[in-house]
Amino acid sequence: MTATLTVATPTRPTPSSTHGRRRALLALARFESVRMLRHPLTLAAALLFLSRWLWGWLSGSANRYPVLPDELITIQLLALPILGGSALIVANLVTLRAHRHKVDASYDVLVLPPAWRVGGFLLALLPLAGLSLLLVGVRVGVSAVLPGAAGGVDVADLVTPAALTLLLGAVGVLSGVLIRSLLIAPLLVLLVLVLEFAAIIVTLVGSGWRFLLPVYISEFPVPVPAGVSERPAARHLAYLVGITVLLVAAVLARANARRSVVAAGLAVGLILTVGGGLTQLRPDPGIAAARATVADRPASIQSCVRRGDVTYCYFDGFDGFVSGWESVVTSVRAVVPDSAASSGPPLAVRQRALAEEISADSAGSVAEAMQVVVGWKVEDAAAGTPEAVRVDTAWGNDRAAAALAAEVAYRLMAAKAYDGGNLLCGAPAALLVWLVGEASTTTLAGMRSLDETSTGALVFSDVSGLYGILTPDRAAAAGLELLERPSEEVAPLVERHWAELTAPDTPLERFGAIFGVPIQPLAPDDEAPPCVP
Repeated sequence: MTATLTVATPTRPTPSSTHGRRRALLALARFESVRMLRHPLTLAAALLFLSRWLWGWLSGSANRYPVLPDELITIQLLALPILGGSALIVANLVTLRAHRHKVDASYDVLVLPPAWRVGGFLLALLPLAGLSLLLVGVRVGVSAVLPGAAGGVDVADLVTPAALTLLLGAVGVLSGVLIRSLLIAPLLVLLVLVLEFAAIIVTLVGSGWRFLLPVYISEFPVPVPAGVSERPAARHLAYLVGITVLLVAAVLARANARRSVVAAGLAVGLILTVGGGLTQLRPDPGIAAARATVADRPASIQSCVRRGDVTYCYFDGFDGFVSGWESVVTSVRAVVPDSAASSGPPLAVRQRALAEEISADSAGSVAEAMQVVVGWKVEDAAAGTPEAVRVDTAWGNDRAAAALAAEVAYRLMAAKAYDGGNLLCGAPAALLVWLVGEASTTTLAGMRSLDETSTGALVFSDVSGLYGILTPDRAAAAGLELLERPSEEVAPLVERHWAELTAPDTPLERFGAIFGVPIQPLAPDDEAPPCVP
């Protein structure tokens, strides 16, 4: 009898084993992620996303006083169609590659079954999200280190563009497994643009449902202090992540993945989506009180700093604006006589956010606007900054500089802050225009820009038009005409006739006689406008 010895040899993991599939899945994800990152559309989207921002720095037109929360809103509005749209199309192309090359049947002999293959496509989206986070981080990081930056960076807002890229990338994969057509991806990107436009419209009409759209913008026309804006960034991020998980579950279900995996994805996605969505719609009970404090009693929550003999008061996080305000104040004081620069109480500048800018309860008439100013003056006196000059929360452009210059010029001319409401008439109006234009090239450019968009009067104003200084066109034309004369010729006459030129009852014709500038005649049917007393 012959004995046969059988030696058992260890078995190696077959390609169909879980370990082998996992290795193949990661290899596929690495391969596809590199292809996605190197895709011409991805590179073009990255360049397009950065192009306008880079051009601003190269051309010198970049805002040196960015408000970071508003900057993040702008970035999200750009990231959704550009970075997210490119991810959608690229992911769709990757998913449809086998179909486009007519090799669908050949995939049946590969290591990975359909569910694992689409899992690799989904994992390949993570580097695209990382690229989005890097691009956003560069833009926000550069803005945050500027000396004039205001506000803070919310981590949830910072991560949201990457979440949007993942979401739209998942849409691209899902559309690829559901519809075998290359036309669907561009149509979906068009739908994304429509949704973004809808987000803007819904915000303008003040609907709380705006939070359920992929992005939402600020409901205010100007930057606002912290605690005033209703912006649930973390809950919105959770809502977006929930939608993405639901899309991933739908892709895996379509690819016949295990039911337990699909069920887990659906459960997590529903919890995040419903929870994030409902909590976003919950009103903040303290926001109304915060807005009232910011609009009516800002001195109670502001900080102040003294530069020379001028006090500057600002909302929390807006201290970077002080250097810009100081530059305007100094330039205006340099073109008024020394006696005027020290007239009245010590000069102060206080930042304000108007009621109609931060709430639905707006001052709707001139009389109501002037009542608001009376309240401001009472508070300023109690805070130790009587007759403080008002400055907006928006800063960084020529128009804002011109508006502040007009407020400072009026304060130096009248020894009191502007009361708002009525027009500034006569010689003081023309003189104020000359002072603003003479102060600096920045204030001159801002004034000319304001003049181009004003009708009937040159308005040195905020968005409401109720609180800024208004000078009739006749007076503005005389002041602009005087700016064409050499400064060394005009300045001595301004100093010599300062008391007369700043008197409220000095007519515009007297201004023309002093400086020899033509004054436009009144039309026969023109009525005398209501002027500041």
